Amino acid sequence: MPSKKPKITEVVLRDGQQSLIATRMKTEDMLPVLSKLDKVGYSSLEVWGGATYDCCLRFLNENPWDRLKVFKKNFKKTKLQMLLRGKNLVGYKEYDDSVIELFIKNAAKEGINIFRIFDALNDIDNIKSSIEFVNNEKENSQGTICYTTSPVHNEKYWIKLAKDIEDIGAKSLAIKDMAGLLRPNVGYELIKKLKKNLKIPIHLHTHSTTGLADATNLKAYEAGVDNIDTSISSFSNLYAHTATESFISMIYKDDENPFDMNLLTNIAEHFQSVRPKYVQYEGSMRGVDINMLLYQVPGGMLSILEKQLVDLNKQHRLKDLIDEIPRIREDVGFVPLVTPSSQIVGAQALMNVLDGERYKTLNKEFVDLVNGKYGKIPGKINSKLLKKIDKNISDNELENMTINEYRKDFSNFCKLNNIKDFSKKDTDLLNYILFNKESKDFYLSSNKNTYNDIVGLQEGFGLYIE
Repeated sequence: MPSKKPKITEVVLRDGQQSLIATRMKTEDMLPVLSKLDKVGYSSLEVWGGATYDCCLRFLNENPWDRLKVFKKNFKKTKLQMLLRGKNLVGYKEYDDSVIELFIKNAAKEGINIFRIFDALNDIDNIKSSIEFVNNEKENSQGTICYTTSPVHNEKYWIKLAKDIEDIGAKSLAIKDMAGLLRPNVGYELIKKLKKNLKIPIHLHTHSTTGLADATNLKAYEAGVDNIDTSISSFSNLYAHTATESFISMIYKDDENPFDMNLLTNIAEHFQSVRPKYVQYEGSMRGVDINMLLYQVPGGMLSILEKQLVDLNKQHRLKDLIDEIPRIREDVGFVPLVTPSSQIVGAQALMNVLDGERYKTLNKEFVDLVNGKYGKIPGKINSKLLKKIDKNISDNELENMTINEYRKDFSNFCKLNNIKDFSKKDTDLLNYILFNKESKDFYLSSNKNTYNDIVGLQEGFGLYIE
């Protein structure tokens, strides 16, 4: 066993609750244990990004920047980490570099130290500018490989991608295994070779969906990985991650353990008491789903798929829907299933199943994906699908506005509705740019009506995951 132990990142405040309760945890339910989390000794806390930004505005009637301010105020020792979707930021479309720079500048100012930056297609051009802007803020730019399996994704592919990420200036590398596909021995060999080829630290993020996570994390430790993501025990496993306390117990003897296990127990008890409030958002999976190795649906996506089908009174079609996802994935060149590609493929699969005919109805975002508007597709696109795609279907889309144009538009909206001019503050402006409709609702009323979840999810793209 390596003498050097990996550092630990706690993800309960972001991906833990995102994977298990569809990102519905309110800030008020986090507050009581923030000071305790700060004392644990984590290398970082993942607290922001992914779907949390969207859900704050769409469902929780919270300003995501206010949540970040709360974290900054309460975490004095521990670095704060977020998940950033490259050019998509925390949204579902590509944004101009001026918007990306403004977002990163403000996120760093409000307390984010580590930016885990990924692109759903592993297209390095889609993460370059984000890495540059994070480096300009003197924060940790963590480039990411979205792990998946297919005929085009092999060890040589991953090592080249990792080297390219290091070469464009990333200060660390994350292996993001969003569906729990990384097998223990494969992970061991991959990390060993990455350690030989890279100078930057390597982090591992995997999910428990397939039952492989604990063993994969342990083998990653044996291979010399620098950092492991875990989630507190009461928000662990199933669609989520290895339990923090369990992993600590795997790698430390009792007499050398630097972590206060009693403190961790107190934190776990708090989240255990909170979790029943959100039971309606939990998925039906119990134990593990080894079939995930075949259809590759990521952590929190299954519970959302189930909820959509229940709302449509089509829950008996879940197996058909899950079977359709890998078929579509192969048709579009084996794209990794992570935001936004997971939502796009999932939404198209839902259409195919409900229509009773494949590609009878084409999701606009799906057409954009096939046409390369989200980046370079890793494999070959099915020729029959290409014939069905109208190359001009989304060419009439309006160009992104400049920051000043967005600000003017937001200011006009505020004046028209006789409310305070929120456009003057950058963080409010970013809300307006990234989630326009949700932000309008938010700023018009502090008592926003509860959104119908299924409608909200369809508006986001049909599905959430990362």
